[in-house]
Amino acid sequence: MIMILKRPALKQPSVTEEAKSLEERKKKKLWAEYIKARAPKLREEIIRTYAPLARRTVDRLQITAWGCVNKDDLLSYAVLGLIDAIDRYDPTLQTSFEAFASPRIRGAVLDALRRLDWVPRSLRTSESQLRQVFGRMEAQLGRPPTNAEVADFMGVSEEELDGMLSDVARTSLVSLDDLVAGMDSSPLAEIALGSEDDDPYRDTERMEAKDRLTGAIAALPDREKQIVSLYYFQEMTFKEIGQILGVTEQRVSQIHARAMLRMSHKLLRHQDLLLTLTK
Repeated sequence: MIMILKRPALKQPSVTEEAKSLEERKKKKLWAEYIKARAPKLREEIIRTYAPLARRTVDRLQITAWGCVNKDDLLSYAVLGLIDAIDRYDPTLQTSFEAFASPRIRGAVLDALRRLDWVPRSLRTSESQLRQVFGRMEAQLGRPPTNAEVADFMGVSEEELDGMLSDVARTSLVSLDDLVAGMDSSPLAEIALGSEDDDPYRDTERMEAKDRLTGAIAALPDREKQIVSLYYFQEMTFKEIGQILGVTEQRVSQIHARAMLRMSHKLLRHQDLLLTLTK
């Protein structure tokens, strides 16, 4: 089973919750007015309303500015994704705009970065090497290798290995969402891992896909499992996770990169099967 950490529930609605409820009602009213009139001013207001979603999506990507790419560029790509999501969104589908827009905003940023081919070849080589080492050592040991074991296998110090993980973390576009669903599919937070499929023809495939995913996550060391849970299922940023776990944002980024390297060699082989989770 996947360990998901939940924030404690409050017994009575807090002022913050009441404010959120009011904000949601305002958003629904704004969408209703926009769908009816399609007025440019209302569209601009919606863009302003959801601009923080674009910024948060960039923050969660944890991509460090590199070469010709800076933070303003990333935000610009995110806003373009936000606008595309606004133009495509249909409120009658009973899906929240945030859930609909987040993967599209994220996809717009990553697609732009891929077109720029912004990652130095040396780092692509390093990422590929690390993925192979983690996969090979786990197969040999029958368990996830420790940092010390990986460092020893590669003939580097643990500090050098941490540096390699940091470099890969700030430039890698690989995430669990991509390994499972691809850019146009739902984020993992929307996938009900414990639910049964209503379509009997897909039930077997979906159950097998869930087993692959849950098995890959369950095999992670505890700290990596925690971070995967908080990042993908609670949709927290690395900074927020670091505050909970009492470590730096950079350390969370390193641990996340290590978890993705461990899982990628297991899940990339089953992408077609895993796609059934989002259908």
